[in-house]
Amino acid sequence: MHRIGLLKELKSSERRVLLTPEGVKVLVKNGIEVFVEQYVGESCQFTGLQYEQAGATMVPTMEKVFQKCDLILQVSAPQPIEFELLSESHTMISFFNLYRKVDRLQALLDTRASLISLERIQDDTGEHPILNGMSEVTGRMVIYQAANLLSVYSGGKGKLLSGLEIIKPAVVTIIGAGTIGRTATEVALTNHVQVNLISLKAEKVDDLKSKYKNAEVYSFSNEVLSRVLPHTDVLIIAVHSLRNEYHIKIPREMIQLMQKGSVVIDTSLEQIAVLESSHVTTPEQPTYVVDGIVYYCVPNIPSLVPLTSSRILTKKILPFLKVLAQKGLKDALVEMSGLVPAISIYKGKITNRSFADYFGQEFYNIFELLELNL
Repeated sequence: MHRIGLLKELKSSERRVLLTPEGVKVLVKNGIEVFVEQYVGESCQFTGLQYEQAGATMVPTMEKVFQKCDLILQVSAPQPIEFELLSESHTMISFFNLYRKVDRLQALLDTRASLISLERIQDDTGEHPILNGMSEVTGRMVIYQAANLLSVYSGGKGKLLSGLEIIKPAVVTIIGAGTIGRTATEVALTNHVQVNLISLKAEKVDDLKSKYKNAEVYSFSNEVLSRVLPHTDVLIIAVHSLRNEYHIKIPREMIQLMQKGSVVIDTSLEQIAVLESSHVTTPEQPTYVVDGIVYYCVPNIPSLVPLTSSRILTKKILPFLKVLAQKGLKDALVEMSGLVPAISIYKGKITNRSFADYFGQEFYNIFELLELNL
């Protein structure tokens, strides 16, 4: 039986927790010991007393969590200060956002710890329940943010997103028809917004047109962009792929086709730099203006609603945690095959092929490593 440790997030912008007190209660009822770092859930208004009443053992520091536990939980990717605490005996579960951070990847490999990527966990249908859950939150939030950013107090043109009986609604153009793009489309249409949905997969356009009859659906091209951007009030970049299959670049000159006071919301920036004029912002300073256009590039939008997001994360991860804690990694991979693509690193070796290809590293088969006891 593995002991589970829940860490307090180190990044100030990360307010979610991977395990709520309700989730702890489920694990403890299944005979699993859970150790929780002090103050772990305060941004979600979860108190230490709630975790204790759920059956967790509270510990004062992250060092104590690493000492007592071998299965470590944290929402954000491991930070450099944690590399000294990670060892071959640890398996860490987190969102593994290390794209374009080769130096940090190597430092993590050197710890010889194993890492399970939350975003790569699959269910029985091949879907990614944890990633999709957070993407749905993002898709909803970007429309709410768009409505606020269009106000003059946020630097926008002062236009009501949904319009009124005698005033046309705003036009929202969404690039990317994955979970974020589709969710944003649905929320926007519900609010009577005019939507241009631009798919990066031409073969999906007909299905999208059938599903979203009140939206204009296009296949991505520069010609399409140059036609729709002059009339676009809000541009949402929702380009994501676990296989890193998209390599589109949109120059600053293209965005200049939009009117002053228009809004750009870039949800893709941590993974892929789609816009030449985007750079990462924070919840404390979420926007900047380029050429009169307001840019919102906060990478971790679900953290703006940490209570909701944490409950979604807990619900989605619990079935996998129970099996991992009770049966260990090898048996868990057999019982829940959706964990196999999520094992990104095993004892210092990269065990996800697309991840290895991205970083130009050697790929290792996880089952061969387990069989050889490496």
